[in-house]
Amino acid sequence: MQRVGKESTVSEKRVFEGKHVYVCERDGWEYVERKKAKTAVVIIAETNDRRIVLTEQYRRPVDARVIDYPAGLVGDEGGHDDPAQTAKRELEEETGYTCSRVERLAAGPTSPGITSETATFYRAFDLRKTGKGGGVAGENITVHEVPRDGIVDWLHAREREGILVDLKVWGGLYFLALPSL
Repeated sequence: MQRVGKESTVSEKRVFEGKHVYVCERDGWEYVERKKAKTAVVIIAETNDRRIVLTEQYRRPVDARVIDYPAGLVGDEGGHDDPAQTAKRELEEETGYTCSRVERLAAGPTSPGITSETATFYRAFDLRKTGKGGGVAGENITVHEVPRDGIVDWLHAREREGILVDLKVWGGLYFLALPSL
């Protein structure tokens, strides 16, 4: 991702190094940066019968279960993965769905006040259920297939149950509403 307008006048320094992240400081502002991957992919997937594929898993930083789209980090396994290939791989690992292709929709920072991470939204096409999903290495992901016409009500019901809904889900509904999708 190209960055425009570097306004920093002081060099970055690392304040703390954890197992997976750095806490950095630039011009008096502290933020978190991942060690292995700086970009995530988010996959918007819809089945042929108009069901939106979502994931649910416990997230330690917020101490709650969170509804999200399938997603993953580009290059987190030590390689310099292609983001589109990462999107296809994460879709399959997390949900058990494969797709014939993905299309890049948009990219940007996830929470620029606290992290350097960026995310790229992809739309998956021609889904086929080939496995059970659930993720890898103890992710314990639950897969939801939610009817497109009832997704807003379904998400609000999850919130009433105390399950958090990642804001990317609400933002991704915009892409589903576009006529070309």
